Amino acid sequence: MIETFVKTMKIELGDLNNGSVYVGDKLNVRSKFIFEEDTSILWSGIQLITNPPCAKELQIAKAEIFSKGDFESGEYIRNRTMLIKNNVVPTIKNRNLEYIIKLIMRQPHPINPGDDLLINRTQKIEIRSKGQGVQTKKSNPISFSLSGLNINLSKDIFKPGETIKINFSGEDLKEIEIRLLQEANLICNCDAYGQNCRKVQKLPPAIAGDAKTTNVEKGFLFLKIPEIAEPSHNYVWEAHEKEDWGFKFGDYSKWSLKVIGKPLIGRDKMKFNIPITVVSKPVDEAKIGVSLFAGQNSSAPTLFEGLSSKFQKVFKIISIDSDMDKYIVKIKNASKDKLHGVTVKLSGLLEGLFETISTLEGFSEWNSGEEKEIMYETKQNVSALITILEDNEQKNIRLQTSVSSDFF
Repeated sequence: MIETFVKTMKIELGDLNNGSVYVGDKLNVRSKFIFEEDTSILWSGIQLITNPPCAKELQIAKAEIFSKGDFESGEYIRNRTMLIKNNVVPTIKNRNLEYIIKLIMRQPHPINPGDDLLINRTQKIEIRSKGQGVQTKKSNPISFSLSGLNINLSKDIFKPGETIKINFSGEDLKEIEIRLLQEANLICNCDAYGQNCRKVQKLPPAIAGDAKTTNVEKGFLFLKIPEIAEPSHNYVWEAHEKEDWGFKFGDYSKWSLKVIGKPLIGRDKMKFNIPITVVSKPVDEAKIGVSLFAGQNSSAPTLFEGLSSKFQKVFKIISIDSDMDKYIVKIKNASKDKLHGVTVKLSGLLEGLFETISTLEGFSEWNSGEEKEIMYETKQNVSALITILEDNEQKNIRLQTSVSSDFF
């Protein structure tokens, strides 16, 4: 576990199985908070972060763990899930496109109330593509002519390690040269520099292979795609959060054949490029299905999961009393077990549609049959209270109760 100590508390970020997740899958993260004395926090959550070349920290996804609330001293363990959407750019180590998971906790500053105290831990995570460059389109033959030089290929899609046969014909030529080129770089459309981020270094195409002959009667040349060739791709992620609106970040890899013909007479060479596509084999689906928390309980239910009758019997709302702008909710542990690391989040339902600002209370232990009171303050005319309860066993229960209900 990765951990840090800050005064009388400790936060931990759970280890990930192999530290990787596939695009389109869910990333499961386990966090642990150990408060050695009663503690107040402003917010806690996890973020998936990358760093574009312009050095701005870019949030790709996030999940809340705790909202603003007060906690008894003790241990609180929470699992959370983030969906890695299909538009997320996979990790590309060659160009330092990498990701971290950041566990964050914000607290009131003990000395300067105007500032927040920020505590965080990070861990690297590799995002993998399930089918980077997998062939999805039909391969087509290529025929191209320029100034009497004719080039023919039987197809335009190739795999790493495959040999390309380039047929050619022409008149008045003394040499034919064909280069295999890869053009690859980051894409960064940011607030600071716009479409052409100055921090993205312009790179010339890399020569991945070369073949030439002075035997122009031969009629063909061979070029091999390197075994480690990076598949063709064009990934672009666009921000949807308000603070990053318009930000685009991505990566591309393009392949082509550069044809150079030297004439018998004159110095002017004939040059032109023919685009091709490099694909790879799809990832083994059996491997994709392996959980990041193999052998562990990695479930991380959403607010609307965990509503089975078994879980519903764990807690019982005994009463809701109102006093001016206050609601006092009495909740009972109706299970046979002592519960650990329980949080109770309360909010109001306004006009049947909108939730009001929430409050949260954390209890280190909750004995079987024990009743606890949680106070919720609001000046708004709510019709119901929404109660969300979680514990260290990852039970997650959401209850909606009319404020005028008879509980007895």
